[in-house]
Amino acid sequence: MLASDPLNSASHADKDEIRAPITETGDSSHPDEELEHSDFNVLPIAGGSTDLGVGGGFFAGLARVKPGADPFLWNIDSSGLITFKLDKQGVSVPYVDIYARLTVPRLFGAPIRLELRPSYTSELIDYFGMGNAAPRRVFDPTQANHNKYQRGHPQFDVDLRTRLVDHLSLRVGFRYIYNAIRVPADSELAEEQRAGSDEVKRLIGETASHSVFLAKYGLAWDTRDQETSAHHGTFDTLDLKLSPGGTPAFPYRYGEATLNLRAFLSLGTPRVVLAVRVVGDCMFGQVPFYELARFDDTFALGGTAGVRGIPAQRYYGKLKVLGNVELRLEALSFRAFGKPMTLAVVPLFDAGRLWADWHAQPELDGRGLGIKYGVGGGLRLQSGSAFVIRVDVVDAPVEPALGGYLAAGQMF
Repeated sequence: MLASDPLNSASHADKDEIRAPITETGDSSHPDEELEHSDFNVLPIAGGSTDLGVGGGFFAGLARVKPGADPFLWNIDSSGLITFKLDKQGVSVPYVDIYARLTVPRLFGAPIRLELRPSYTSELIDYFGMGNAAPRRVFDPTQANHNKYQRGHPQFDVDLRTRLVDHLSLRVGFRYIYNAIRVPADSELAEEQRAGSDEVKRLIGETASHSVFLAKYGLAWDTRDQETSAHHGTFDTLDLKLSPGGTPAFPYRYGEATLNLRAFLSLGTPRVVLAVRVVGDCMFGQVPFYELARFDDTFALGGTAGVRGIPAQRYYGKLKVLGNVELRLEALSFRAFGKPMTLAVVPLFDAGRLWADWHAQPELDGRGLGIKYGVGGGLRLQSGSAFVIRVDVVDAPVEPALGGYLAAGQMF
């Protein structure tokens, strides 16, 4: 089986790593590239897995590029995917995801970067248990969804960023999200909610539908030469999200702090880049159970933007550490459809671990190192100045199948 983690609205890519255009690399035979112009890219996709079925969707981006306006005047990008699955109950739709994002680097000419991002996702999510040592149970084939629950969530994000000093910026914003959750009464999650240990029942909490309002704060240190595909420099972020909660409509009072360190180093030539990321994430308070599998709005030990090769929702916990290493080898540059193209080959390695809670839980997390890792490779195709498609295939020895991923933008 080739396990796939398609476009989760929270896992398209790091939300802070905007798919910004780089300076065009056209030569003097293409003087139009030196003028203000629109850069449009669209790509239909098809894919799926035995878990999510098969389906299709799109990647699209439209940027207004002008010499001297770095990285662009404005950028609109969007992505969507829907999958279908045939089972004994007929045809189902296990996954729907769509988002649109507007990015304006200089709002009203001021040094304030604005992002608006509405999105909607509906998905069947895996649950195998809490902690780093959660076993991968094998269920009766007639109970194919015993380890799943349904979550649909329309969401709206507003983010503002302004520079404090050279390379250092401040970010503030907010998010509203409504979570429509359905947990089957005979599912693994419902059984653990009823009969699990006191710690597991406390971590799961309630599973009723609800709303969440998050205030978002962050600092970013950015010395990259480019945002789309950096060749040297660093991009480090410290983010804090707080949910005041405490009401029937907004019941969850919790917070999340995330330190995300990224470094890029050219190895003798700009066409060979070593890219490294290290992430630490901690959650505190009454955290919604579905967030325990995530960091910084994407899945942690698993998925397209975490430890690849592991299913996206495989492990749940409040504390997480993970790292990624990619060697980006730009193998070929050419022109197609009137745009400069770059094709890169990328061997990669990911690793990480999590802990169920702030105090020791050896029955949930195990007693050894417990490192989960994946090894693999992929391709990157950069089209024009603002669009990257990546394809990765990764093997994680702790899982019985390969992970295959198709996504927009560099992973970090």
